Amino acid sequence: MVWNGTDWVRESPQSRRSWTRMVATPFGSPVLIVAVVLATVVGAGAILGTKAGSTAPSRSAAPLGAAAPSSSPAPRASRAATVATATSRPTPTTAPRPTPQPAHATATPRPTPRPTTPPVKLLFGLGPEADGAAREPLVHDAPVHMLTSWYNGPVDLAWMTGWRGSFVPDAYKAGYALHLIVYSGQPHTTIPTKYGDACGQAYPLSARFVGDMEQLARTFAGSGRFYVTLFTEFQTYACSTNAWNPNPETNAYWRALKDQYMAALRAFHRYAPNARVSLGWGGWQTRWDDPAIGGGRSMFGHFADVMRASDFESFQAMQTDTNVTDVLNMTRTLGAYGPVMLAHYKPDNGSQSVFEADTRTMLTDRYLAKLVAAGLFAWSFMDERNLSASATTYDRIVSAVRRHGR
Repeated sequence: MVWNGTDWVRESPQSRRSWTRMVATPFGSPVLIVAVVLATVVGAGAILGTKAGSTAPSRSAAPLGAAAPSSSPAPRASRAATVATATSRPTPTTAPRPTPQPAHATATPRPTPRPTTPPVKLLFGLGPEADGAAREPLVHDAPVHMLTSWYNGPVDLAWMTGWRGSFVPDAYKAGYALHLIVYSGQPHTTIPTKYGDACGQAYPLSARFVGDMEQLARTFAGSGRFYVTLFTEFQTYACSTNAWNPNPETNAYWRALKDQYMAALRAFHRYAPNARVSLGWGGWQTRWDDPAIGGGRSMFGHFADVMRASDFESFQAMQTDTNVTDVLNMTRTLGAYGPVMLAHYKPDNGSQSVFEADTRTMLTDRYLAKLVAAGLFAWSFMDERNLSASATTYDRIVSAVRRHGR
């Protein structure tokens, strides 16, 4: 059947074959097969879509290409629905990033403070007699822990030995150190010795001297510290002072005095095991030198043997002009032999101006540091008179002793 523009009409076999051949001739058999199939489909559609005897298509037939209602395929799910029902990969979780923290402010570096050097410490003492010194305000207002006493000869034995069972043990129990200064201020005379006739003070070379030292040793024996400055200012004991060999008589005196010193040292060690003994120098000895006679600074070497045998070294400072240089020089000189004590300090004429000038320099951190470095371990004021001359002076001394006392 062929639509002629008005109705479907039968096609003659000849014409179909002509059309077939016409189509197949140029393209070959594959096209022919396709043409035949198409023709068959078209013919079947025409037969199904018309009643018998009808010359036109039925009005109830659906237009070509329209789907019949009874056979419409089920609608396909939308892509969105499909995606929603399908198993899907979980969306990867982004790893949390750390919350940026504000940078810590960098403190401006401060300069490292220089360490403060602690003040040097000394054992401070006060005289002139221990029992009286213990009652002085300075001893209670500052750390003065040494009490100094002077022994000036046999006349002092009676009252001083009376301390043995009372004051001495009480002082040790209270924590005080006791300091004994042995001095001989007698006239010069000629004394026979094994070194020949000597010229000088007789008591230090006398037969009784060592026995008297034994009594003093027994008096101060005990559980506390006990220091002895033996023969203080001894350079003045011979007839010719401050020189080892200005003449035979002086040289004989020094040799005999050294023997007595060693005998007395042994007596103190034997009868007072707590005793520490020293030879007492006058603090002026470094001011000059006279090697020819062993004078001035040259005199120290001649007493080196007894100084090395001593427990410590002693000197005094009592010049009436200034003591600043003497104290430093003496400490440095004697420090080569052992620990050093300034056994008694006071301007000899009681000059307040010298005391003020001395102590304003000597009781300072810098000066005392030099002394301690040279070997000084103790300092004793001869008495309280200069240091208590005014409230200002007293307060200054108290402040220094508090800072440097031990």
